[in-house]
Amino acid sequence: MSATNFEDAYPLSPLQQGMLFHSVYAPESGTYVTQVSCRLGEIDPAAFEAAWQKAADRHAVLRTAFVWKKTEQPLQVVGRRVKLPIERMDWRDLDGAAQEQALRDLLAADRERGFEPSRAPLMRLTLIRLGEESHQLLWSHHHLLLDGWSVPILLGEVFSFYESFRAGREPDPQPLRPYGDFIRWLEGQDLVAAETFWRRLLAGFTEPTPLPFDRSAGTGGEPARPGECALRISRETTLRLQELARRAQVTLNSIVQGAWAILLSRSSGQRDVVYGATV
Repeated sequence: MSATNFEDAYPLSPLQQGMLFHSVYAPESGTYVTQVSCRLGEIDPAAFEAAWQKAADRHAVLRTAFVWKKTEQPLQVVGRRVKLPIERMDWRDLDGAAQEQALRDLLAADRERGFEPSRAPLMRLTLIRLGEESHQLLWSHHHLLLDGWSVPILLGEVFSFYESFRAGREPDPQPLRPYGDFIRWLEGQDLVAAETFWRRLLAGFTEPTPLPFDRSAGTGGEPARPGECALRISRETTLRLQELARRAQVTLNSIVQGAWAILLSRSSGQRDVVYGATV
């Protein structure tokens, strides 16, 4: 990034530090390449590109690169201006089955391509014309930039900008606080007090609660090998769980975590349980 394009620099959040470490350690894994693929109707490509660029101009984190070589600590560096890469494709000569296969191939190649954290922008878009009134959007970005809560907020903003540009108006969004303010707030926190709080809360625990059936693994007494379990629930049950989450004013994830804690408690016979979750 050139000195004339430099806007700001600040450290990473703890979560960003972990993501950056794993991205550098295993750059080919694609673990933190987030892909959003959705079907759209008729699109004005020029207005659509302008809307995305407006979002990048507005949000510093979308113009951010990450540097860690020859620095005392990793930094995120914001550019004043970053041109978002938007590629257009035309698949109207393909039938439905061929379009589906082409999309699967594109998603795989895009994930394998990944991102270089030190080069902004860490996001790109592909707009594919499927028919006269049908488009497919592929929006890829590095998880270093956005979490799951931010994605629908940003998409809502982009489509609001799009409607303004399509109507010939310049968008006039509300002012926002930059991400750097959050980092500076984090730096001002008392980590000693936080550690004291958690040590007091977890006093008496010496190990995580054993998983159900963890002792029944195998022939030589070795622990069970980790595996993957998928559970599909009905639409009716899903809606009831969502309603429960709304009434309790928590996320659906919190409901699932609570159910898991109850299962651990009942299976282990322990009133208080400790377990970890990757966030």
